[in-house]
Amino acid sequence: MDAQSEPTIWYRELGRTDTGLALVEAWEGVGHPEGAYVARVPDDATLAWRTSATPHGLLHVGIPFERAPDAPPLWFLAIDESHGRAPSATIAAYTGDQLPDGTIVGSLGFARLGVPADAQLGEVRWFRDGLVHHIHVDPAFRRRDIGTSLLHAAGAWQQANRWPGYLHARRPRNRLVRRFLDRFDLPGRISD
Repeated sequence: MDAQSEPTIWYRELGRTDTGLALVEAWEGVGHPEGAYVARVPDDATLAWRTSATPHGLLHVGIPFERAPDAPPLWFLAIDESHGRAPSATIAAYTGDQLPDGTIVGSLGFARLGVPADAQLGEVRWFRDGLVHHIHVDPAFRRRDIGTSLLHAAGAWQQANRWPGYLHARRPRNRLVRRFLDRFDLPGRISD
């Protein structure tokens, strides 16, 4: 893929949270290799997402309306699976007034919220090299940009932790998932 002509996603680091997570923004445009970190953002790039720190020390991911126009206000649970054979992570999506839209909370903070497990709208699980293992959205909530929001939040969590690589997938055999991933139109992120 020619980084000069095909759109790619690349990043710019903005600083760190008090807990050491990287504050990062993701941009889509041409002229940079997929997953690269850059110092300046060209005028013709489009923001994919941006992270910031909340007043309570949590990570917040801001996803522009244009990226997920049908998504309800979502907040996310991050589950780190660092001790498995292949270290991985999961981001689950929830809606409700327990946390502000875009907030990412860890397992301990989530347990304190008292949210029932069946309130989850969907989840994405990926290996720390960025390879997506699975994505699932509750059938009652499909076609509402929840899957799109999950992938953006997962990409933000991947970069906030500065794990190597970026989110990508192999071309799935499942027709529904293939159609969903084809909507992203990013050839460098989906391989056969």
